[in-house]
Amino acid sequence: MSPGLLIVIVNYRNAGLTLDCLASLHEKQSEIPGGFHAIVVENGSGDDSAAALAAAIPRYDWATLVTLKRNLGFAGGNNLALEQLKTRFASVPYALLLNSDTVVHPGALRHCYDVMQADPTIGVMSCQLLNADGSTQNVTRDFPSPVRQAICSFGLPWVWPAAFGWADIYDIRPQLMQQKRDVDWIGGAFMFLRADALPRIGGAFDPAFFFYGEDIELCYRFHKHGYRVHYDPAVTITHVGGSSSDPTRVDDKLRSVYTWQARYLVQRKCFGRLAATTVRGCDIAAMALRKAKMLITGKRRSDPDRYRNVSDALSLLCRPLRS
Repeated sequence: MSPGLLIVIVNYRNAGLTLDCLASLHEKQSEIPGGFHAIVVENGSGDDSAAALAAAIPRYDWATLVTLKRNLGFAGGNNLALEQLKTRFASVPYALLLNSDTVVHPGALRHCYDVMQADPTIGVMSCQLLNADGSTQNVTRDFPSPVRQAICSFGLPWVWPAAFGWADIYDIRPQLMQQKRDVDWIGGAFMFLRADALPRIGGAFDPAFFFYGEDIELCYRFHKHGYRVHYDPAVTITHVGGSSSDPTRVDDKLRSVYTWQARYLVQRKCFGRLAATTVRGCDIAAMALRKAKMLITGKRRSDPDRYRNVSDALSLLCRPLRS
């Protein structure tokens, strides 16, 4: 019998957390009709991750390990595993993209499976994600349309909320995280996907993305092709967050480059080249204004760390973004 779910976990320099994630999945086979299979992608970590995972994987007969020699990025690592939906797992109805720094709670898999089974208009969904302290993470956002993104660049939703609060693409009212609803996009830490929808929307993650932004663009394509993106807080998982991009694994400057690259790639892929150029121009103008204000008001001396961050960002944006 073919499994009812393919789970993809990409590891990058955090084998310990990946093993915790696998342990949390153990004995949850009965939640999915036909059980599930997990593919763990060791994404060219260059540390002892490959050896640690290879030693542990055999204890899970429902998991396989794919070891890569180089880092393909978050999008590339997930896409590599999802290719098996075309071959070995061609009859599997659903796929779950699951961050390696997550712990899956009882009932989460079955609930999402049942929701997707009951409503074929849902292309991708997420459950409620909790921080390590039990507080709720904000895993849903509005699409960063060029107008909204440009307004946020200048900080207007926070400086003048009465007039521009509607443009805040970063903050969702806490009470909404307790409401079952359709959303613009969900974060990539837990994405329960309808497998047969992927070829219809042009595949999984866009390979142009390396790190950050790929989840926005994927959800955009689901919407574009008539599928719903759904959030259901009835069940939970724990998400540590940021484990693959902390300073011990990814240099701060490189992470900054990835962040800005993704920002403009989302604009270009979803809204066009003019949108990307416009938003980048607004970002440069906004950073230049912040830097000038800090120089005039003396914040350069009273808040040197913030001044350095603004100055570094402006310098970065004024030249080609190369990782």
